[in-house]
Amino acid sequence: MADIRGRRRPGPADEDQTPLINPQPPSILRQNSSPLPSSKKTRFSPDTVFHCRHLRYRRAKIRTFVMLTVLGVIVGVSFWLTYGVMAEHQRQAIEEMRAAANGGGTTNQHDLNLNGNRGQVRPGALGSFTAGHDGHDAAPKEAAHEPSATVNEDRCEFRKYPPNRLYGNNNRQQPDFLSDATYIRGQWPIILNPSIDNVQTATKICINTTSWENLSDSTGKERLPFTDGHNPSVISLESTSSPKSTNDGIPHHRIDHSHLQPILDALLESHESLNSLYMGITVFGSGQCKFGLTPQDIDTYRFSTHEEVPNGKRAVISIHEPPNSSIPFETIAQTTLLLERDAKYGTNRRALPVLQNNGQQYARVTSDFDDPRFFFHQGRIWVLYRNGPLFGYNDQIHNPIHFEAPSEDGKKDGVPFVAYVKASETVRVCCGRNIALISEETELKDGVVTWVQTPTLKALTWVDPVTVVDVNLGDVMSKLNSRRLDEDLNPYVTHQHSNNLHLDHQHRRLKEKGSPKSHIHGTNGYMVPLPSTGELLGIAHFHRPEDRKSSDHALHGHHYTHVFFTVARQNDDPFKLNRLSNEFMFQAQYSPIDDKKLYHDGDIIQFASGLDLVGNDIDGSVVISYGINDCEGAVFTIPVEKVSKMLIAVQSGEEVVDLMAKVTK
Repeated sequence: MADIRGRRRPGPADEDQTPLINPQPPSILRQNSSPLPSSKKTRFSPDTVFHCRHLRYRRAKIRTFVMLTVLGVIVGVSFWLTYGVMAEHQRQAIEEMRAAANGGGTTNQHDLNLNGNRGQVRPGALGSFTAGHDGHDAAPKEAAHEPSATVNEDRCEFRKYPPNRLYGNNNRQQPDFLSDATYIRGQWPIILNPSIDNVQTATKICINTTSWENLSDSTGKERLPFTDGHNPSVISLESTSSPKSTNDGIPHHRIDHSHLQPILDALLESHESLNSLYMGITVFGSGQCKFGLTPQDIDTYRFSTHEEVPNGKRAVISIHEPPNSSIPFETIAQTTLLLERDAKYGTNRRALPVLQNNGQQYARVTSDFDDPRFFFHQGRIWVLYRNGPLFGYNDQIHNPIHFEAPSEDGKKDGVPFVAYVKASETVRVCCGRNIALISEETELKDGVVTWVQTPTLKALTWVDPVTVVDVNLGDVMSKLNSRRLDEDLNPYVTHQHSNNLHLDHQHRRLKEKGSPKSHIHGTNGYMVPLPSTGELLGIAHFHRPEDRKSSDHALHGHHYTHVFFTVARQNDDPFKLNRLSNEFMFQAQYSPIDDKKLYHDGDIIQFASGLDLVGNDIDGSVVISYGINDCEGAVFTIPVEKVSKMLIAVQSGEEVVDLMAKVTK
C-alpha cells in the first residue's frame, strides 16, 4: 500500500512482524539500501515507527500549507489586476485561437461566437431585415471552422468586430503614442455615455443599401453591406426653439417647413407634422469595415467580400422617429442625395461640365459628398462636405438642399421624396479642418438676450486658436429667393447660372509665427447656439498620433477622443474660446466575445459629425451622432445639463494649446 508520494505504507500484514531497531537518518538509509542478511535484520520499536509516520505526515501538512498559501497569493494578485490587463490576455487568447483555426487546429466555436443582438425587429419597409437573438449556443467542435449563424445577422444592430477594434482605454500597457501624448488638463479620457446594466446607450443609424448593393456573395451567403454608412449627421426638424432660453420669450424659427413639404407629403399617412422627427445624412464611401481582418475574420463576421463600394460613393438622407419612440431613431424614409449639374462643378481639370438630359432638363446624378454634415441658414437646411477629387482637399463645400416630390416612375420604385443640390449654388470655404458654420446668434442688449435678426454666415475654420471668418455667399441667397418666387408662378422655369463661388483663403490665426498649437480639429458642421449664455456649442476631436499615416490600426487617423467647447464674443469683438471640457470617448456598443458584456471602452475610430439641441439649453437634450470604425453610424441624446457641467471656463486669452499636459500617474 502506497502513500500520496508513492511510498509503501505499512499494512495489516506488517503488524505481525517485529519492528526494526537502531533507526538511521534517511540519508544513511539511502546509502545502505542493500538488503541485509535475513539472519542479521535489525528491528524498529513501535514508538520509532509511529515517530517516522508522524514526521512524514507533518511534512506533508507543511507542504500543503505552503501550496495553499502560494495559491492564495496568486488569487489575490489576480484579483487586483486591472481590467485592461485581463482584457489584453483575453485578446491574446482569441488571437491564439484564430491562429490555431487558420493552421488547421480545432477550437470551440463558442469562443469565436460574437453574437449579442438585442432581438429587435426592423419594419419590412426597409427591406428584409432579420430579428436578433437573445441567446447563443456553442457549436460542436467539429464545426469549429464554420462561422456562427448568429454573428452579425441583423443589419440594424451594431456590428461585431475583433477585439483589436477597441480603443484599449483601460489597458495598463499603452502604446507610446498614447502614453507620451498630452491631454487637456492632463486628464485621461472618460466614457461620455457609459453603459448601465449592460444596456446599449446609442442607436444604430439603419439604412437599406439593397437598391445599389447585392448582399449575397458568389456562394449565395448573406453578408453585411460594404459599409452601413459612416459619420452621420442627425438634426431635429423642430421648426422653432424654446422661448425659455431667451429673455424676450419669443420663439426663434430656424427651419421654414415649407421647404420640406415634399417630405411631409410622403409621410402624411403616419405623421401630421415634422416637428417631432429627425433628419440624418450618412456617407457610403470607402470605409474601413474590414481593416486588419483576415479572410477567416471576414467570413466569421459576415463582412462584405467587395473590395470597393458598389456603384460608387453616395450620401443618403434619412428621416427618423424621435428617441422616445418604441424603436429610437427608427428610419422611416430615405433617399439618395443627388447633384444637379446645372453649372460647372469643380475647380480643377477634373471639373464636371454642365449636363442636360435630352437637351432640356439638367441631369441629376449621385456624387461624392464626403463627410456630409447639416447646418441651418435662413430657414433652410444646408449640407457641408468635401469633394477632394474635384475641389482639392483644402476646401470644404456647402450647398442648400432642395426637396421635391418624386416622379411617377420614382414613386413606382419606392422613392419617398427627392433631395438634391445644384452645382450653381456651390460655395467653397478654405482652409480649415472640419469647418463648422455659424448662422444663429444671440446678443445681449440692456440685459435682455435676443436673437440676431439678420445674421450673416460665418465659418469656424480652426478651434485652436479660435478662428472665425465671414463666408461670402455671393448671389446664392438671391438665387434661392428668386427661384422660389419663379416656382410659385411657373414651376417649370429654368435659369442660367454662374460658376462656383468661393471665399478668399483665410489663414489660421496664430499669436505669432512659429507659436505652438494643439492638434485639435472641429468635427460637427454647425455651431449650436446656447441663448441663455450667449455662447455657441461645438464638439471637436483629437486623434493620436497626430499624423494620418497608414498604420496597423487604420488607414488614416485612429484613437480618437472628443471634447465639448464653446465660443463667445462681446458686441463686435472677435470670437474667443470660452469653455472647454476634458476629453472623452463614446461607449463601444458591442462586445468582441460571446460574453454578453459591453466593455467599458471606446472604438478605435470614432468621429462625431453631428450635434444639435432639442428643447432649450437649460433642461433640453443634446443630440450627438457619430461614426464607428469608418463603417457604421450611431446616435444618442444626453441632457444638456450634463454637457454644461462638463464645460469648464478658461482664462481670458487662453487657447486649447495652453491647457495641454501629460497625464500624471
